Amino acid sequence: MNLILLFSGQGLQSQRHIEEVLNGISVDEQSLLKGMIPELFASEIDPTFAGETLFNNDVAQPFIYTLQYQRWQQLRHLIDKPIAFAGYSLGEINAFCCSAQMDFAAGLSLVHTRATLMEENVSDSSGLLAVQGLHHSELDNLLSQTDTHLSIKIGEDQFIIGGYQDSLSKAKELAKTLGARHTQLLKVSVPSHTQMMQSAAEKFRAYTDSMTSSVMQIPIISATDGIKYYRSSQGLHILSSQIDHPLDWYACMETMQEYQPSMIIEMGPGNALSKMINNLMPHVPCRSWDDFRHVDGLLEWISKNK
Repeated sequence: MNLILLFSGQGLQSQRHIEEVLNGISVDEQSLLKGMIPELFASEIDPTFAGETLFNNDVAQPFIYTLQYQRWQQLRHLIDKPIAFAGYSLGEINAFCCSAQMDFAAGLSLVHTRATLMEENVSDSSGLLAVQGLHHSELDNLLSQTDTHLSIKIGEDQFIIGGYQDSLSKAKELAKTLGARHTQLLKVSVPSHTQMMQSAAEKFRAYTDSMTSSVMQIPIISATDGIKYYRSSQGLHILSSQIDHPLDWYACMETMQEYQPSMIIEMGPGNALSKMINNLMPHVPCRSWDDFRHVDGLLEWISKNK
């Protein structure tokens, strides 16, 4: 079975995922995560936590890492070895931690360092804006007029752009004037994958240069132009570069298609990536973990589609 696993990015985490993490985390893991997200372990979680705080960059990144790490630990012993991982934005560093078989603490430290450096990099309110239906030829015009930056290319007429909130508001209005059919501010608190993150990228690169490389067990098809890599040293360089350089998720999906997968599974949270895959590769069975109430439902689906 030519299986590819997709690791989702930020934006679709929810109360459901909070409960899953709390129910699945070990005592030692709880102790580590509690130092980063103490609100998660309050006897009564503040009702605004899932609606607001969970989307703050310094909370979202370690939280989603924990969710995906737990899910991979459940799944890895129950399925054939995937031919590749791929990760959207934050998802790629989480995929790297799982491929390199980093223990929970080491992976959490790497992700937390990334989140902290990115959060420290911006002093004013900023974030990301999704734009659909705007032809690529108009993109440079939109970016230059609003002082925003390309963050992720999803398709020929679908992009994520980053900037300060005032600039994104201007971009939202201008994009409609230029013919965009849909725009949406994303629940992300930093302008990831743009030149605004240059300082964070440099500091993260310095941090990873001191790390001892682990051997990757599963190659990763990167959102950096669809590159496929096998070595940890190459992966850490790519992960550093991604912080302040735009991603090409469409190229990543095209590379996946070239490897002719027989099945693709999105690890979540959410099912945005599986919807994109279904549009591009309707002949390939693809579902998200979040489509099922329990892992047993996912395993049954896998068995039926082998």
